[in-house]
Amino acid sequence: MSDKKDKESLLGLFSTRNTQSSGKKPGESSSSSTRSSSSNRSSAINRKSSSIVRSAKGKSAASAGGGGGLTALGTSILRESRRELGNDPSFQASADGDEVQEEAIVRAVDKVLLRRGEKLDAIERANIIIHLQKDLLGWGVLQPLVDNRDVTDIHVYDYQTVVLQKGKTSELTGLSWPTKQSYISFIDRLLMKLGKSLSTQQHTVDASFPNGIRICAVHESVCGARGPLLAIRVPRIVNASLEGIISYQVCPPLIVEYMAALVRSGEATIIVAGETGTGKTTLIRCIATQFGDNESIIAVEDTCELNFQHPFYRSLVSRTANVEGVGEVTLQEHIKTTLRMTPTRVILGEMRTPLAAEAFLESAQTGHVGMTTIHARNAKETLVRLESLLGRAQKSVSIDIIRSQIALAVDCVIWLFRDKISGKPRVGEIVEVGHFVEGAIQVRPMFTLVEVGHDPKWRIDSWASSFEEVLVEAGIHLGDHPPIIGFDNTANSEEDAE
Repeated sequence: MSDKKDKESLLGLFSTRNTQSSGKKPGESSSSSTRSSSSNRSSAINRKSSSIVRSAKGKSAASAGGGGGLTALGTSILRESRRELGNDPSFQASADGDEVQEEAIVRAVDKVLLRRGEKLDAIERANIIIHLQKDLLGWGVLQPLVDNRDVTDIHVYDYQTVVLQKGKTSELTGLSWPTKQSYISFIDRLLMKLGKSLSTQQHTVDASFPNGIRICAVHESVCGARGPLLAIRVPRIVNASLEGIISYQVCPPLIVEYMAALVRSGEATIIVAGETGTGKTTLIRCIATQFGDNESIIAVEDTCELNFQHPFYRSLVSRTANVEGVGEVTLQEHIKTTLRMTPTRVILGEMRTPLAAEAFLESAQTGHVGMTTIHARNAKETLVRLESLLGRAQKSVSIDIIRSQIALAVDCVIWLFRDKISGKPRVGEIVEVGHFVEGAIQVRPMFTLVEVGHDPKWRIDSWASSFEEVLVEAGIHLGDHPPIIGFDNTANSEEDAE
């Protein structure tokens, strides 16, 4: 089977939902796979150890991913071999690259067997080497899911239960680790790359890799009967660009041009709202490509996720208290620090706490254009959430003053959601925030998604904008477009709009 076909069939290979609907008995396909896997591995017994590994690895993806059927002795040898490799400085240096030296793994396995005076048949020995390669490089047994563009989230409940998520749909997979200890070692290796660790004192770790993949690990001491828990979020707009927003059908070109014009102007503080996993951070990374080359950008985050590719970009990351309860650095402290660093823009990764919300909105009120994300169910509710956060931070301040602060600070709200039919994130609403008048914040709806699915449509709610001069300068004339727009770039008739 070609590499392209292999990639396309990954989801069918690992999803138990597809297996159950195939009409075959579970034992039929698995036994067939096992016989084929065993036959292919047996043909490699007389080759060199590294050749055995390459052949067996290519022929037994499903069985190796599911634990490979190691015996108790094989599991013990696997555990000791992993420890042996961890004590080998030369192997650790080579393992940081893109390839793991098979010779070093074979040497470690043979050393353990010799020390224990045990013998294994060639098939199980090769299977142990495969497991070690998977565990020590990349995403291990999860690599096929990370590589599959349909998978947005990976949830691991324990060493035997791996769940993939496409959009908001969860499916069990047949992937697992051979032992609980090998699963814990996998988590430790991921966190070690990021300079973090998991323990009873540090029971939850949120972290992000430079390529945008985010992980959340929870120590088993707070996970009840299962655990440790691991959640991996894989952004599918790999290249942060305006073209990526369009190609992934988050919103049509006109809306992308509108957002880009507001960002380029340097006059609009933008809040990107939405539920968890709707692509808020990714959207910010994409529209941030429109920052001016000579601007000074400072991001304040809980975990380093934004990673703007900008010559004058700086990042401040919050820090939790240590085991003695000291050393905490909060988001609001960092936001206050940024004001001493003469930024052009202040970017808050996520507005989580009342004090962080207060500090960010204060910086926006004093002329520091910014961007942030917040959890909300629609665009107008975003303003209600801001009122709630500020109300908790400013308990003695009247609601009118709080609303006035929001109106002064925020210029535009972009609300994202995940389309249940297509599974893709979409821009659901965009509203411009106006002045505070007669006890209410004035808002102007600009765009609204009116048709979901694989051919989504948006309605232009207003042909006038508070940023009219900015849009005209960018060559955007909303009145020249039909009331309903989509990705076909053709004007829908007024009759269709009615």
